[in-house]
Amino acid sequence: YRPEPLPDALLRRLLDAAHHAPSVGFMQPWNFIVVRDRALRARLHAHFREVSDRAARDFPGDRGETYRSLKLQGILDAPVNLLVTCDRSRGGPNVLGRSVQRDTDVYSTCLAVQNLWLAAHAEGVGVGWMSIAHPDTLRTLFELPESVLPVAYLTLGWPVELPDTPLIERVGWRRRVDLDTLVFAERWGRPADLDSGLGAGLPPAEPPPAPPERIREAVATRRAHLTRPPGSLGRLEDAVERIAVIQGHLRPRAHDRVLLLLAGDHGVTAEGVSAYRPEVTARMVTQFVSGGAAVCAIAREHGIRVQVADLGVDHDFSGATAVVDCKVGRATSNIAEHPAMSRAQREEAIEHGVRLVADMDRPDLLAVGEMGIGNSTVAAAMAAALLDRDPEELVGIGTGVGPGTRAHKVEVVRRALVRHGADRSPDGVLASLGGFEIAGLVGVMEEAARQGIPVILDSFITGVAALVAVRRTPTVSRVLLAGHRSAEPGHRLVLEALGLDPILDLDLRLGEGSGAALALGLLAAGCRVDAEMCTFEEAGIEHPEVPGART
Repeated sequence: YRPEPLPDALLRRLLDAAHHAPSVGFMQPWNFIVVRDRALRARLHAHFREVSDRAARDFPGDRGETYRSLKLQGILDAPVNLLVTCDRSRGGPNVLGRSVQRDTDVYSTCLAVQNLWLAAHAEGVGVGWMSIAHPDTLRTLFELPESVLPVAYLTLGWPVELPDTPLIERVGWRRRVDLDTLVFAERWGRPADLDSGLGAGLPPAEPPPAPPERIREAVATRRAHLTRPPGSLGRLEDAVERIAVIQGHLRPRAHDRVLLLLAGDHGVTAEGVSAYRPEVTARMVTQFVSGGAAVCAIAREHGIRVQVADLGVDHDFSGATAVVDCKVGRATSNIAEHPAMSRAQREEAIEHGVRLVADMDRPDLLAVGEMGIGNSTVAAAMAAALLDRDPEELVGIGTGVGPGTRAHKVEVVRRALVRHGADRSPDGVLASLGGFEIAGLVGVMEEAARQGIPVILDSFITGVAALVAVRRTPTVSRVLLAGHRSAEPGHRLVLEALGLDPILDLDLRLGEGSGAALALGLLAAGCRVDAEMCTFEEAGIEHPEVPGART
């Protein structure tokens, strides 16, 4: 808070707004104790600090450090403190409308607090609710009668900054829950589709409208005032700003990071296009869930939660509870001879991808990867069809094949294109040339776009899935970031078609989400810098005035 006092006339307006809150039985159970005495506030601050320090032990690691950073200095710095109480005896023992639900007096008092907050916000006044206090301590300090319950201890004053989002949301402690997950129809747990009337079933996988332009402007304005030279973090600044706009928050959040790996086998391996046998797909899925794969080590290093889903592996994972069962079939058909899948299978795989994201506790950042022996051949065929390019430009060495096998791989892709070349629509290409895990990734991206979750792409295969998703639903492009550019030659062309610049360019060709996970660690660090760095005003540093500097 700034040190200027709150005028008494303004404080009275705020209290009058609180006093006009609705109350059950019109009992008006509230009282307001205005606290200006410094000694009393110092005793309160010491109590708050003691309780807060004890509570911090319940949150290990980074969570505990974030908790300790949530200061309670406003108790001392704010011009005014206010205790809002509820007199449970007001109106006598029988209050209209309170005979069964006895706590409606407390609910009514909370409405008074809400009214005060809304009025304060309109006046540019900041309000903090200090809930970390023992009620008995408040009773003693303020000499409350037995019938009076302390409800809210508030700090009021002129804030250094009046943010659009709560502090604990800005620092990444907890994010706002998606409204659609909280609205039910008729009975608990039955989702409601508010866009087409209340009814059963999830809302359609429609991406949200573009983030409000004011969010973009607010993010850019705040970043221009951070205590660093504008543009000094290079392309990382642009990526972090993009994340903030996708999330719709002034300060980007990266606390909850998830890597979603989708796996599936491919019939095209019968053509001898890979250095590995098809059963390696199942063995690698086992490595993912046991923590023994390369990407698992990267994920542990960067605090990334890994989730693995079986879309079409030729193996029974029914005993592996760590593998999410989304199986559409046990491998696609050989695209050189037959369509990869039916239209019904394509839609089933996409829907599995949608539900994988819909069933998550919405993450701040979502990286995507895949596993499937033969899928670089499939991705090359899809890219050739979608971009109208020669397979020679798109086919790489994949898992490490030699020149002879690569040349054979090019010919297999050509055969597949000749056989299935009539329908170049994204849905047609996905069904005739795709993979179950690629179709699942399409659904993942479409649902992430609907929820406003930034998606960090991995390599060539996830890039091709993104190309299909964007062709199907153009607004998906708003949530995509390219984690890296792989050594596969087709990846560069796919990223160009998507209009994406990679975060990293390390000539990786491991796949399994490894490049996306590496980039996710860097992006999380960038988000933390933007979210936690002070502005010149907050730090009390004079903003530089440099002629010709970019702002």
